[in-house]
Amino acid sequence: MKNRTAMLVLASAVVFASSIGAVAGCLSLSNGGENGGGISAGSTPSPSADAGLGTPDATPSPTATATRETPRNTETTRTTTTATTRPPQDSGPRIVYFRIKQRPQCPQGTSEYPVEGTPVIVEWKVTGAHEVTISLDGPGVYGTYPTEGSETFAFSCGGADPGETVKHTYLLKTVGGGSTRSKQISATAEAYEVTQV
Repeated sequence: MKNRTAMLVLASAVVFASSIGAVAGCLSLSNGGENGGGISAGSTPSPSADAGLGTPDATPSPTATATRETPRNTETTRTTTTATTRPPQDSGPRIVYFRIKQRPQCPQGTSEYPVEGTPVIVEWKVTGAHEVTISLDGPGVYGTYPTEGSETFAFSCGGADPGETVKHTYLLKTVGGGSTRSKQISATAEAYEVTQV
C-alpha cells in the first residue's frame, strides 16, 4: 500500500514538473519574439535595416551653379544736340542804315582864287518808326525827317589850323513805333591854309 502511494506521488511530481517546463518554454518563446531575438525553426531571418546590406547610398542632386558673364568693354558714343533758341526779334523800330553818302572837304586855294569846301551828305533808312531826328555835334535836335531819306550839311572848318583834322558828329534817333533806337556817325576833313594875295 505504501509503495502504491509513493508511486502516485512520484507520478504527480513528474506531471507537475512537466507542466512547469512547458510553461517556462512558452514564456521563453514569448520573450524571444518580443525582443526580436527568437528564430523559429524553418524560418528565414530578414535582413535588418541597420545592417546596411544592399542599400544604395542616396545620389546627391547636382548643385545649380550661377554663371556670370564678364561684361565686355563697349564704348557708347552719345551725340548731344544743343538746340539754339533765338530770342524773338523786336518788332519795334530798326535802323537799316545811317551812313555818310558824300565825304566833306574844307575850303582851300587863295583869297583871289578860293576853292569852296564840300558839304557832307548823310543818308538813312529806318523801319517800324514814325519819323527820325538828326542832331549835329550834340544832343540838340537839328531837324525831324521821314524814316528814309538824306540830308546835306555844311561842313565848317573855321578856326582849324592848316593840317588839322576837323570832325563833326551826326546822331540819328527813331521817333514812335516802340523803343527808341539811335546811331551816331562821324565825318572828318583836313583843314587847309587859304593864302591871302
